[in-house]
Amino acid sequence: MDRDRALPSLSRRQLLALLAGGLGLGASLLAAKASTQASGAITNQAPLPSATSLVAQAPASQSPTKLRWLATADSGSGDSKQQAVADQMAAVQRRQPVDLVIMAGDNIYNDGDLSKVDGAFTRPYSALLKAGVPFHAVLGNHDIRTANGDPQVAYRPFGMAGRWYSLRRGPVEFFMLDTNVNANWSRQLPWLRTSLAASKAPWKVVVGHHPIYSAGLYGNDPEAQGRLSPLFKKYGVQLYINGHEHDYERTKAIDGTTYLTLGIGGAHLRPILANGNTAVCASVHGFVELEASPTSLSINAWDSHGKPLDQATLALKS
Repeated sequence: MDRDRALPSLSRRQLLALLAGGLGLGASLLAAKASTQASGAITNQAPLPSATSLVAQAPASQSPTKLRWLATADSGSGDSKQQAVADQMAAVQRRQPVDLVIMAGDNIYNDGDLSKVDGAFTRPYSALLKAGVPFHAVLGNHDIRTANGDPQVAYRPFGMAGRWYSLRRGPVEFFMLDTNVNANWSRQLPWLRTSLAASKAPWKVVVGHHPIYSAGLYGNDPEAQGRLSPLFKKYGVQLYINGHEHDYERTKAIDGTTYLTLGIGGAHLRPILANGNTAVCASVHGFVELEASPTSLSINAWDSHGKPLDQATLALKS
């Protein structure tokens, strides 16, 4: 049988599963020009009383007009792969200090058990923690396997003010979501809507564990698209950060939002095949360094050896 003739009959997910199972895709990297983003209309409405919102004063040393942060996901493997990524994150911090680290879920493999936090968090990120860099996490599907993730929510170094919460730092407001199968969307979605509407931040960044648009194994999620993408478009969310797919992907702007998949923090990798929404993709361990000013947001992705994977700059549109 001609293999090249047989492959098109496979679905994208079947092909990716086959590649992950033995063929291997390698660390492919597809580059494209960065897309600019739009900011949305803002209305003033108080959050629902039942919602959990983090209100914290920015450190005195933090600039009100500039924010630097690192982002990772699917990081809590506690092995040499996670350590290699963490070492490169610390190297970025030494080169130019960052204000915080965002973790987009699956913080502790395989079952979210907080007794494993030393190997999955404290030791790998010891240099960042000693430098006083705060972490802020969301829950992934592995994290809720132990006590529905409640011990992680209560663990202060993870910086969670609830299963969902918001965080304003400089020119950026983060909206941290619970995207798990048991998420309470009847409360969370109205909170997100009112919080986005009330935000006056130049940059709105939503963080959730699960992808909305993806060229990875799980692909696009129509249910998440219907639930969240219209809000992103209406209220001008410029960036969505997620994990779950064990690959790196930056999409082209979709209705003004760039979707950034970062499931490369330490978990085993899976192959990825670029689709029509993909700007850049790679199957390689790493992390992302981001910097926001009042007019632009830069994205620099690095692999676990300190080599650049991707660079893009989003421009704020009025």
